[in-house]
Parts: sequence; C-alpha cells; structure tokens
Amino acid sequence: MLGSNNSTTVAQLSAQWANPSDVLSLLLIIGGDIVQTALAQTTGGRITPVCFSFGWVAYSFSTIVRVLGDGRLLPAPDYPVKVFNLESCYVRDNKNWVIGRILRDNEVFMNEVERHGGSGIRISIYIALPQEKRNAMTFFFSEVCWLLVTIVQVGIAFIPLGRDGEWGVFLITCVGVMAAFVAGQLPQWRIEKVPLKRKSRKHIALTSGNGSREIMIIYGGGVSMDLEELAAGESPRSDRAWEAVRSLSRSIKDEYGRRQFHPNKHAIRRSFMYRGLPVGLWITRFVSFCQVILWLALLITVAGLRSHTWYLAIVGSLGMAQNAMLAAAVRKPERRGLPLRRVDTIMTLRTMDGLMDLEATIAGAGVRLLEEFFPGFLREDENDWWNGERDQYDDIRCEDQRRGIPRSRLAPRNLDIPDLDLSGKSHLYKRSSTWGTMTSAVEEAEMRNMDRPPLPNVEDAENRELPSIRRTKDLWRGPGDSSIDRVRSPGWT
Repeated sequence: MLGSNNSTTVAQLSAQWANPSDVLSLLLIIGGDIVQTALAQTTGGRITPVCFSFGWVAYSFSTIVRVLGDGRLLPAPDYPVKVFNLESCYVRDNKNWVIGRILRDNEVFMNEVERHGGSGIRISIYIALPQEKRNAMTFFFSEVCWLLVTIVQVGIAFIPLGRDGEWGVFLITCVGVMAAFVAGQLPQWRIEKVPLKRKSRKHIALTSGNGSREIMIIYGGGVSMDLEELAAGESPRSDRAWEAVRSLSRSIKDEYGRRQFHPNKHAIRRSFMYRGLPVGLWITRFVSFCQVILWLALLITVAGLRSHTWYLAIVGSLGMAQNAMLAAAVRKPERRGLPLRRVDTIMTLRTMDGLMDLEATIAGAGVRLLEEFFPGFLREDENDWWNGERDQYDDIRCEDQRRGIPRSRLAPRNLDIPDLDLSGKSHLYKRSSTWGTMTSAVEEAEMRNMDRPPLPNVEDAENRELPSIRRTKDLWRGPGDSSIDRVRSPGWT
C-alpha cells in the first residue's frame, strides 16, 4: 500500500515538472506593477523596449480600471519630491512619477562626481539645455537589450515548432511580443510625461523636503519643460492635456482664417472631444479593452498547453528579468526629456551654511528654501545674516575649518544664471522673532499684570451688556426626537 502511494506521488510530481502549464497560468497574472513601471521608464520615444513577460495579464486588467477611472497610465510617484518655484515662492507636492525619478537618479549621478562624505547637505545646480533631435540610426542600450532579448525569446519559442512541429509556444510568444509593443505606443504616455509648456525660464528647486540632504536647482533658460506644471499632474481627462498632439487637436483661426497664437507665440489649439472626454483618451480606452481580451485569450491558451511548456517558462522568465532591470534602472535626465548641464555643486557641513552659500551664489534662491528647512526660530546671528548683517555669522564659521569658507567672502561665480528679483517680496522673509529676542517668563508675567487702558467712549465697560444675538433660524429635529419639538439657533445677520 505504501509503495503504491509513493509511486502515485512520484508520477504526479513527474507530470507536474514535465508540463507545468497551470503554474504558468498563475505566473502570467503576477508582476503587473513591474510591467507598469518598466513602461513608465521608457514610453514616449520612438521605441518602447519592454519585453513580453509574466505580469502582462495583471497589468492589462489594472490598466482598464485606471483608464475608466482617473484616466492615468503612469503609476503614482515612488519617490517623495517637493517642487519650489523660486521666483513666485510657491511650493507644491509632486504628483508626477517622472519628477520623482529625476531627483532619485540625481543622487546616483552626484555620488559619482561629488560624494556626500560628512556633508549635511549637497546642492547641485543645473542649467537646462535644448532638446536635441535624435538621429534615426542612434540606439540606446535599453533598446539594444530589448531587441536581443526579444530575438532570444522568439528563437527559444521556435524550437518546439522546428523540432516537433508544435506551434503553440511560438504563437503565444509572437502575439505577446506584438501586444507588448502596441501597449507602449499609446500617445497618452507622452501626454502624461511631458508638460504642455516646454520653454520655461523658471528657477526650480527639487528636494524631498525638511531633513533631506539633496537639493536640485534647475534654471530653465527658456528651453526647459515646465517642471512646475508637470508636478501638478494634469489629468488626461482634461482637453488641455491633449493640445500638443497635432493629430488629436486642431488649430484655432479667426474670422479671416488666420491662425491664433498665445503670447509665447505658440499656436492656439483645441483637442477633439467626444461625449465630454478627449478623443485621445477614448483611443486609450479602446486599445486597453482590446488588450484585456487578447491577454485573457493568451491566458486560456497557456492553460491548455500539454507539452513544451518549459520553453514558454524560459521565455517569460527572460522577459521578467528584462522588465525588472528596466524598471529599476537609473536614467539620465535627457532620457526623460530634460537635458541638463551641471554648473556648480555646494556641499557644506551644516544645512544652514549650504543655504547661505546658495544665496551668495544665486541671490534670492537660498532664502526661498529657508522656511522649508528651518520653519522654527533662527538664532540671532543667523537672523542677522539673512537681514544683511553677515559678518558675525561668517566670522564664527571661518573659525571652524570643517565648515569651509563662506561663499559670501569669496569672489562671485558666473554661472550664467540670473539672480532672483526680491523686490516686493523681501518682507516675507525677514524674521523678527529669534531665540535671542524671545520674551522671558518674568517679562511675560509683568506684561500680564499691567493695567489695561480703558476702552474709548465707553463708560463702565465691565457692566456693559453684550448685544443679544437675533435668533431667527429654526433647526427642526427629526420625527425620532419627540422630547424636543424644535430648537432655535442663532441666524446669520
């Protein structure tokens, strides 16, 4: 009896390991977040180098839910970022996945050129460069890797067809490769990753906020995409988001047939709409619905395979490895549509010293970040420094060699970045309350015991009756409140 059970178990395990088709069906529905992140990394260009892999079924179902809801394809930001407009003093929490990755990857780039060491803060200053047109014969490493992996996948899937005449694995692989390619070519990917304004001159600061050791300062120079607009995360359900797509919008003309232009000399365009939504979003919905049907059919087909399933397992594993590496890869800013040139780096032992050096380098930039990193009271010498009396603080700093020489005492650096205009806004940054000027407990008690001056034109103010509140609005109770029929509440006058 025991021998019979052992032989049955061995036979079952042998059959399962020889043809794990049911396991492949399960693998196809996991890893959808990896596929989404890999698409977010590389979409918007000429080729989307995301391979066919496990996880596409789960991704297709989650995508149809998103596009029918908020309409977005990009995942939520996975790295916290605050975006500061150093000119208008506005700050907003980032809602776009791309900006989070720009700051995250900047830490890796800076570690290669200026390591933190014992620094309290590191401020990297960049100037935006014009977007260069890509040569048709230029291929990036991710695209070459995608092409090689896809060729290997198709080659492995062809083995059962060439050796035994079984075409099931080859069919599933080819259809999966084409479906993955189509999913990455949707125009909405570029809509969500690139803002409508692409010639910004703003001074932008990117940081994770108070406690962060990394700050990026980016000067648009009239050639940068508007990071402040991108951080707002405009909904693809909005007609404005699709105005940059010429095939899905039309130019506006006056009564004489002349095209209308914005003050920045960009043509005024209006998106094609259908039933209150942009036509581009309807295209995304239609393609996503077709993808769900296709991937569901592939899932059923995989479950029906009875041989050569190991070849399909190898194909899916190769694609999953490529997608995972692509999703976690570090990419240069120009690969995200933001070519930059680093012009300076500020590294200081203390955060306050770093902000002061930034202020001495780009006038008006450091004071904008002061409220974020130091929301409380300042010391007396710090407050004096920001109000223009810098000698006392700089003298103390020079005594400690680890803190370096203040940039306010060095020759100014020409970074081709204009200073920020503080006219009309300087009163917002002057601190009057510091630790050295706070009222002591004794002084506070004396102030409380002081006689208050009498109210003007009022005799015997303590015996004055307060004016009664006119009660006119009735608040009715429900039927269940039988103990109180009606309650009167004060009305607005």
